[in-house]
Amino acid sequence: MARPGRNIGWSAALVAAGVFLAGCASLQEAGKKIWGSSIEHLESARAEGVRQEFPLTVPEAFVTAQKALRDSGAKVYLKDRRQRYLAAMNFAGHVDTTQAGVFFDPMPDGNTQVEVASLSRILTQKVAGLVFPALEKAPQISPEATQEDKQP
Repeated sequence: MARPGRNIGWSAALVAAGVFLAGCASLQEAGKKIWGSSIEHLESARAEGVRQEFPLTVPEAFVTAQKALRDSGAKVYLKDRRQRYLAAMNFAGHVDTTQAGVFFDPMPDGNTQVEVASLSRILTQKVAGLVFPALEKAPQISPEATQEDKQP
């Protein structure tokens, strides 16, 4: 027969290990890679990305860029308003798994710097050619419209 105190000790050790591992960023990123939700490769491609500043708030730029991507037939497979990025794939003329990221950085003057990045330089230019003209034409959007899609 098992001793009751021993089971409690193992349970406490497992809970402690779970809490410790849940906070480990490298393990979280590994899990995201397995799950397919990591954008680490797009983040690293930002060094070679294309940037432009627009007189829009981050929410306005986010909504406009997302619409431009969807209107082009691309699939926005990840988005996070708090982390300020969109990740998309299924671009015409490219392997359907080739991905591009659109990143939004608020500027001190209220404008937003938008950056497009991909491991494919050709796709980086193509996505910038889709998103940047839409952002240039975009009127400022009401705060209610930027809340239309509250999912991160």
